[in-house]
Amino acid sequence: MTDEDDGRGGTADESDHDRGLPPEDLQYPEFVFEAGEVGPDGSFDLAADLDREELREWIEDLAGGLASHDVAVESPEGYVTLGVAPEGVSTSFDPDESGVGAFEFTVEMRAKAMFVADDPDGEKVGARGGKGFVPIEMLTGESEAEEFRCYNWMGDSTDGD
Repeated sequence: MTDEDDGRGGTADESDHDRGLPPEDLQYPEFVFEAGEVGPDGSFDLAADLDREELREWIEDLAGGLASHDVAVESPEGYVTLGVAPEGVSTSFDPDESGVGAFEFTVEMRAKAMFVADDPDGEKVGARGGKGFVPIEMLTGESEAEEFRCYNWMGDSTDGD
């Protein structure tokens, strides 16, 4: 990149971070489960028993993935990379007579399967695989640009940039 004016009042180098996170802040967590399947469409219903430290790490990883708009889920039977956006949160606590019960904290995200594989040891596409990806719908104009917020900084694929 050059230091030429980028059309937004700054140089290209200065404004790159306006478009997304700086490279050092990008996080692409992979949540690995010991059992279960990832379906051909990227669907899954998986669970893991985690100790306190493991759960803390997963929550930190999830926060990083939310900031970077990308997480992956892996099981012995498949792999899926998801583009994610926040939706909401719900929580519940139903104690018994002694005041002890299950505390549930559920984070809800809108997601799109960006890459699905039935072999988690195979080549991975996306941020982790080093291949990168741009949703085909963005390139073909089949969807509105607002649906691809993470990619909107890119120029039109036909303008030669």
